[in-house]
Amino acid sequence: MMDMDHRAPAGTTAALHLRLGSFRYSEAHAETLGEIELEFSPGSLTVIAGDSGSGKSTLGGVLAGMLPRPGADQCQGTVTLAGQRIDYSPEHWPRIDVAGWARHVGLLPQDAGLYLSGIRQTVAEELVFARENEGMPREEMAGLIDELSTRLSLEHLLERDPAKLSGGQERLVALAALSAAKPSIIVLDEPLAGLDSKATQAVTSMITKLRAEGTALVVLSRTAEAWDAEADSLWNLAEGTLQRATAGAATTALPSKPKRPSVPAASAKPLLAFAGVQLGYKGASAPVLSSLELEVRAGECVGLAGANGTGKTTLLKAAAGLIKPTAGKVRVAVDVGMLLQNPSDQLFERTVAREVAFGLPKKSIQRVRVPLVLAQLGLESYAQTHPYELPASARRLVALATVLVREPQLLLLDEPTEALDSAGLQCLCKAIDSVLERGGAVLFSSHDERFMSSTAHRVHRMRSSD
Repeated sequence: MMDMDHRAPAGTTAALHLRLGSFRYSEAHAETLGEIELEFSPGSLTVIAGDSGSGKSTLGGVLAGMLPRPGADQCQGTVTLAGQRIDYSPEHWPRIDVAGWARHVGLLPQDAGLYLSGIRQTVAEELVFARENEGMPREEMAGLIDELSTRLSLEHLLERDPAKLSGGQERLVALAALSAAKPSIIVLDEPLAGLDSKATQAVTSMITKLRAEGTALVVLSRTAEAWDAEADSLWNLAEGTLQRATAGAATTALPSKPKRPSVPAASAKPLLAFAGVQLGYKGASAPVLSSLELEVRAGECVGLAGANGTGKTTLLKAAAGLIKPTAGKVRVAVDVGMLLQNPSDQLFERTVAREVAFGLPKKSIQRVRVPLVLAQLGLESYAQTHPYELPASARRLVALATVLVREPQLLLLDEPTEALDSAGLQCLCKAIDSVLERGGAVLFSSHDERFMSSTAHRVHRMRSSD
């Protein structure tokens, strides 16, 4: 696992012990983490809550042995894992065998798709990819696929292409694949993001079973609300420092409930209309949506609700012109802008300012709006920062800025609250209000019922083959 065999102190029962004096990214001006000590025992559940930018994902990277990066990041501290003590100092970066470390600590990142191999053709193959590489016999792999798919109700997805899963389905498959590797410690970064209520229950039940089998679970989340009753220890992480929390207190404050805009008149102009629409993907055995009837009028905010895989993203992509219907008609009367569920799918420039200005004529009014939109979303201080160096909340707002700068009359949002902290949620609500106030419309998907009820004029409930 490393180049030096330092034995842990005798008598320790912890699966992992971390004593971190400080962590600073290469070329950063301040420490991301400092004075952290954590211990994870077999079967324990540790929940660490904090806003975007608090250092949760960085902490997850340290626990998983992915950070610090040798020769780059500055780290002072000690990790004791599997009977070995690994010492970090500004003068010494131990050589870490990341694959060996992963046999003990598994990390499901916030972008769950990054855990999947991307080379397997079916979900079934993806679930046992790691075990196949270890030489597990085919009969055992078949049994493991059955076990994992039953735990998370994935049976109907086993023959699906992993690249064509919804965001929530992708997270469930990644979690199942991670648990198949059977590490002694599993670190989950925002494991419930983008999941419907049924999937959320399946994940929490699986965590309970993994704990009963002796796996230590570490949950990194914007809020500890969903974990209060089950956690062995609760922590708040703020500005890189941990503090003990009590049940009910380790949550991130939500913004005050926005004032619901007045309901638009029935005579308002339809900006988007689906009439008898059928939507599907090439090679699929059945359409994702069929006989879809939906209309969105000027001044109206409409929410899309439904279980993972019911076609919310497909509907939004059809409204944006990214998918053509196989039957029926989609009518769009105005300019459209869409925020994708995963902001990484629409960020590729080397600075925030260049990202938001990409594709805009140099002397256009839209180009002049770039600094105004950055200020509207609280991003002005990040203008010269690389988007992938930002916290998840800010990165999602950058993706939103690339859409808002073009002033679309129809704003499409796919799970827009995912990864947003309280400040980001306030910015999102203001952006929606601004579109409605100028006579536009908003259509969004979400599993966040509180956001849905406070923001949408009405909700379109979806089911398979709607």
